[in-house]
Amino acid sequence: MRQIKLLWYDITGYLKVRKIVKKHKNDVDFVQHNLRKDWISRVYTVINPSESDKGDSPEVIQIKAQEKILKVHKYVDNIGLGPYVSVSVEPIPESNSYLLVYYPIFFATWLC
Repeated sequence: MRQIKLLWYDITGYLKVRKIVKKHKNDVDFVQHNLRKDWISRVYTVINPSESDKGDSPEVIQIKAQEKILKVHKYVDNIGLGPYVSVSVEPIPESNSYLLVYYPIFFATWLC
């Protein structure tokens, strides 16, 4: 019974993520944050340093990237995705950029 309940939460959560992303994918803020959606409704963007940050130290660039990531987090939470997604922030090799991915949370993955 517990597995069925977890599977139900996964399906309804995924459908909510799809609905929210579909509703907001053409919003000005969605486009402004350079957010994109893939075919399974993951939302992602690349956080790049601006041209004015090129001469800064890596620590300063990282702090500025964290500020940009925080703005994206706030937007994602404001549109209602917060409770249904998990986030992954990965540095992109040989650059000062970060890949930021929001993906649906699945509780019943151990059933497979």
